[in-house]
Amino acid sequence: MTGDTAKFIRVGEIVEVLAPSEIIETLDGDGTLDGLPFMPEMIEYCGKKFRVLSKASKTCVGIMGLDLTLQMAEFKNDDVFFLEGLRCTGIAHGGCGRSCRLFWKAAWLRKAAGQAEAGPTCQADSEKLRGRLKTRRDEKTYFCQSTRLRESTGTISRSKKIVKTCEDLLSGSCTGTDAIMATTSPVVRKLLEKLKPANPGKTILSTPEETLSLQPGEIVDVKPIREIEATLDANGKNRGLAFIPDMKRYCGKRFRVRSRIERIILEHSGEMVEVRDTVLLEKNTCTYDHTFGGCPRNEFNYWREIWLRRVHQ
Repeated sequence: MTGDTAKFIRVGEIVEVLAPSEIIETLDGDGTLDGLPFMPEMIEYCGKKFRVLSKASKTCVGIMGLDLTLQMAEFKNDDVFFLEGLRCTGIAHGGCGRSCRLFWKAAWLRKAAGQAEAGPTCQADSEKLRGRLKTRRDEKTYFCQSTRLRESTGTISRSKKIVKTCEDLLSGSCTGTDAIMATTSPVVRKLLEKLKPANPGKTILSTPEETLSLQPGEIVDVKPIREIEATLDANGKNRGLAFIPDMKRYCGKRFRVRSRIERIILEHSGEMVEVRDTVLLEKNTCTYDHTFGGCPRNEFNYWREIWLRRVHQ
């Protein structure tokens, strides 16, 4: 299946990831297609079947650091999908702990009958494919789908965002509620921010930290927003990490720890940074409904341990 037949892929249907030898035929010298890399972490899925979760008709692209300053963009050829349950392990990229959703070009997939199940792959072909894929630009910067989003996408106008949101609704990539929230919430949020009085008295220079040493599987409560705000500087950050508006909805709720974050690759620069006292929580992702049109990436929110309270069971 090639990119120009992407329109025949339907949300909810079963597709098969092409064999390594077939994937190689779609890639350029940098191991990319239309600028989007096929990564080593994706090789294990070759020859296997998965359900199409949604179409990535648009995506947010990070243009700054840990504060996640974003702009919206669309993929070249509009032929990128998400497959159910597949996220990057970071194993080939220095142990990056972001757990990003993997982007799949239509040319890497074909329709498959039946339920999702594993299929055999040729080890020799897998290693040949691995040898074609880049993981670094140079000694200091990494090369992955996240860091290449600017090269694999193009800018998108506000009117095009509305069209894309309608397409997502019709394809089943989002619900009616999601579509309404994606187009109205950002407008309401901006109006409220303009009406909110400034707080010039907050001049925290060194934000506090707390070490809980949380482990995967532990249960935590997200602290009330007032307690969290007390740990933030005037820019809404704790030690450089932003508490983004989307995260307020989780305050006072209970979650299970998914994983600890020790290091992450910055999307805008490709550099690896060390992270302390920070975890990911299960079923706790950012919908970016504060960005007009919304974003389908559902990246995990980063939680400082000082924003959480361990639940003793």
